[in-house]
Amino acid sequence: MFANTGAATLGWQDTHVIELRGKQLPMLLGMPQERLSVVRWSADEGFAPVPFQIDEYGAADLVWFASTGLHREEEAGIMAPEDMLLLKASDAGARAPKEVEPEYGSLVAEIKVSHRGDDYYFYAVTDSPRRSAETYVQHNLTTGVTRTASYTLKVDPKNELNWTYLSHVGYQGEGSIIDTLKMRMSAGFMSRRARVTLDNHNLRPRVTGFKVGPIRSVMHLETRVVITGISVMKLQLQAYRYPDHYEAHSHAVIPALYKAMLKAPEVTVSIDGNAQYGATVQTANSEGVEAVVKGEPNVLQQELIDKGLDANNSWILFNSQQNFNLLAYLDLPESLADTPLALVFEDDKELENKPEQFPGQLPNLGYALKDWPPEKELRFSVKMYFDQSLEGQDIASYTHHRTQAATVVVKALGNSETH
Repeated sequence: MFANTGAATLGWQDTHVIELRGKQLPMLLGMPQERLSVVRWSADEGFAPVPFQIDEYGAADLVWFASTGLHREEEAGIMAPEDMLLLKASDAGARAPKEVEPEYGSLVAEIKVSHRGDDYYFYAVTDSPRRSAETYVQHNLTTGVTRTASYTLKVDPKNELNWTYLSHVGYQGEGSIIDTLKMRMSAGFMSRRARVTLDNHNLRPRVTGFKVGPIRSVMHLETRVVITGISVMKLQLQAYRYPDHYEAHSHAVIPALYKAMLKAPEVTVSIDGNAQYGATVQTANSEGVEAVVKGEPNVLQQELIDKGLDANNSWILFNSQQNFNLLAYLDLPESLADTPLALVFEDDKELENKPEQFPGQLPNLGYALKDWPPEKELRFSVKMYFDQSLEGQDIASYTHHRTQAATVVVKALGNSETH
């Protein structure tokens, strides 16, 4: 059963997941993960267990699976500095009185989450047998179907890139909100003119790791990028399904030889909408300009494309005008912040841009990363947040708080404090 969000209109706590690295919890480092649990406090329940998840991390800052062959410095099952503790913000409670102790186990840390002047609390506990049975994500790898209290997502179980259906609890339209997800990699081989383009079907990532926890599911996928018969690089992909959003993380090491051979490379990631006539689109750089999806190229659409995007201002907001909003956000590491970035925005009922289930781009929205990064590593993540109506909300404030991590202070029982 899904954990109860407890509200018809979703607020900040309902849609946010708290992510804490092991190094933010030094009192837990080196401890077997099976000893750990998380509780909240209330005057009615006392200390009660809440859903939590610990994901181990390894090379390339990806969730670690032994099956992938990626390196992990620390022993499996032991809390390490880069491992991640995940909690749902809506599960937080009040601050516990100092003199109160849990019935089972020992309190080892107070986790204070702050947002807009309000404080919420979790408590890390060791050696307690109590665990919450609630879960927020159901993901069936065999069928490709994910269900949460907020959305249903269906993908081709043989190819994670091929999305086939998306619905949301608030959506008032008919059928799937989207047509499909699209990922492309293109480059000129020795010349800008002799371009080769790979799409969902060519890339066809292979699942090499998978887990479903109460807070998110994690898929590790690998694909060989082959251009003119040459294996250029191995692309590592991880897909995270959260209760209210989806993330795709990409990592590849680019050999210097192929970096020199391939000219004007470009990577694009976008979502094609399914007949979303009347929907509106804004971006971080739109300066109040709002383009309406009409099924044909128009001046305002081109104005948004011309205004562009950059690593520090990358959000794209799609408003269906049917009680569903999708906020996309591109996250680049600081070392790649100068990578040229462009907005993909196609609004054309006649345009064919495969793969697709339905004719036309209505609209096709996303990001294009141009040229090789200065480093040998290509690394980026695309995050897609699902929401209901934003009527009456300040868009700048909404995008900031939806995409930014909450402020968290961790205090050990000995009153030492880390941030």
